[in-house]
Amino acid sequence: MISPPARPSFPVVLDPDEAVDLAHLLDLIEDWLSHADDDARDDLAGYLDGAGHGALAAAGLLRALDHSTAGLHRRLKEAHR
Repeated sequence: MISPPARPSFPVVLDPDEAVDLAHLLDLIEDWLSHADDDARDDLAGYLDGAGHGALAAAGLLRALDHSTAGLHRRLKEAHR
């Protein structure tokens, strides 16, 4: 499994176009995961099954992705006002 990147000790600022592109990418991934067939979800669960809880990790990944995507969209909307 890939380790998450280290959290920087300073704010990371995205260009507005980069933020919109990232939001779109997260939307596509979230949409694909939520509509994936059982085989694809089983593959993801197998990939995330380090501690024997792959299906739970896959469900958590989808929830985290949904939460992050919603937050990014909210920030973009606030910045656009």
